[in-house]
Amino acid sequence: MFQYLSLLDAEDEKEFFTKIYDTYKDEMFYTAYVILQNKQDAEDVVQESFVPVLLNLDKMRSNSSRKNWNFIVTIVKNKAFNLYKRKKRKQEMEVPEEEWDEMDFVDEDLEIKTIEKEQVGLVMQLLAQMNESYRDILLMRYYHGMKVTEIAGIVDKTPDNIRHISKRAKKKLQSMLEEYGYFGSA
Repeated sequence: MFQYLSLLDAEDEKEFFTKIYDTYKDEMFYTAYVILQNKQDAEDVVQESFVPVLLNLDKMRSNSSRKNWNFIVTIVKNKAFNLYKRKKRKQEMEVPEEEWDEMDFVDEDLEIKTIEKEQVGLVMQLLAQMNESYRDILLMRYYHGMKVTEIAGIVDKTPDNIRHISKRAKKKLQSMLEEYGYFGSA
């Protein structure tokens, strides 16, 4: 935080930034951690997210705290999803082609794991295409195993609302998967 405060000149700017930092840093971390499942990466995302906050401090002063949080959480989510995608691409590229011959492609466990990885990859691709609220709720509920009441507290909605959104999101994801040949009617 201190590196950011040194960039500000006016005392009232420093106070406002400190208030924003103290108010939202824990929620920002939790949001990033839900997506990344890695403490260090989540901390990095939070630190990176304060740069655009700092650059938009004047605009944020006139906004409500709700609008400020929406702005901040959007930054955090975007940075976290971008980091997640970069790391995923890096992981996919880690096995050099010259080592492919040494791998046992006939191994059933490897084949099952490969199919599962492809399915997870497809689901993540489809989630990325869904609207943000559907994607976030599905990830928090089913990928991270969060309770409906926890999610409701994070996204500032009622538990019943979360259940309804979750149900609609699952239907949407199922129809998207059916387009790829999964869950098709027999």
